[in-house]
Order: sequence, then C-alpha cells, then structure tokens
Amino acid sequence: MQELRSTDVLDKEIQTEARRKADKILKKAKEDSAQIVSSVDKNIEKLRKEKEEQENRKLEAFEKNQKAAVPLEKARFEVSYVQEKLSEGVNEWLSSLDIQKHLELLFKNYKHQKGIKLHAYIYGFDFKTAKKYVEKVIGTDLTSCEETVFGKIVAEETCGLNNLEGVIIEADDKSIRFCLTMSRVIGNLFDTNRMELASALFGV
Repeated sequence: MQELRSTDVLDKEIQTEARRKADKILKKAKEDSAQIVSSVDKNIEKLRKEKEEQENRKLEAFEKNQKAAVPLEKARFEVSYVQEKLSEGVNEWLSSLDIQKHLELLFKNYKHQKGIKLHAYIYGFDFKTAKKYVEKVIGTDLTSCEETVFGKIVAEETCGLNNLEGVIIEADDKSIRFCLTMSRVIGNLFDTNRMELASALFGV
C-alpha cells in the first residue's frame, strides 16, 4: 500500500515537472515568436524606408533632369524656328528672281581656267536655258552638258530650299570638280551671315 502511494507521488512529481518544462518551453517559444515578428516588422519598415528613399532620389533626379532640359528644349525650338523662318525668307526671295539671276548667283565666284576641257551636269533648271549660260561662261572648253538630278553626282544638304538647282562642272579627266549649287550658296550664306539675316528678318 505504501508502495502504491509512493508511485502516485512520483507520477505527480513527474507530471508537475513536465508541465513546468512545457510552460517554460511555451514561454520561450512565445518570446522567440515575438522577437521574430518584431524583427520582421523592423526589416519591413527598413525596406519600406529604403524603397521610399530610392523612389525619392529617382523623383528628384527626374525633376532635376526635366528642369535642366527646359532651357535646352527652348534653345532648340528657337534655333529651329529661326532656321525655318530664314528658309521661308530665302525661298521667297529666290522665287522673285528669274533664271538668269539664279545662274549668276551660282557662277558669282567661279573663275574659268582656259585650256581645261570640262563637262557640265545641270539639274533643277530649264536645261536649254542653263546650258546656253554655261556655254557662254566656259566657251569652247566645254565638251558636253548633261542633265542630272539633285544628289546624284555629289551628296548635298537641301538647306530648306523648295527648288534645288545646280551646275556641277567636272574636268574630263575627273581631276577637277566645281559644285555650283544653290544649296551650297545658301548654306554658305547661312553660315557666314546668319545673325545679319535673322536681324533683318525679325527686326532686332
């Protein structure tokens, strides 16, 4: 009988100790869980702040670039506008001149060297009229004339011209070439007298 009571006491002690250890483990688990949750919350908050700072930096950089781009875009627009108006003015002026004046513009700085046999390519003009003018300037050194199109013989910019005209003179042996074209005449005019042309156009 005494032995049975001892066994009951031992069982109770074992159960008590087991509950105590279980409570301790449960408490530790709750504490660990709380720490993990707190750590996750902190990490989430840290990542959120880092992401927010990154987005703010991107936004600031974008705003800075946009502000920097405004003067540049304004300058580009002004240059484009001035060029457009200059081209309109030049086209209007050229349209008021007859074919003779156009040819005189092309040959203004041409100095013929006698004794060199030359071939002429003509485009943009009435061929017969232009050929007659070229024959008058070059004389017997002109071996032949040929009608061509803009850009075929030499690469050129249009310079905003509505009518592309030119006479390209070339030695028969290809050793010399003169590009007497309206796009080059006007291109040189823009390069050397842009400010004067703009002042005359806009009255400044």
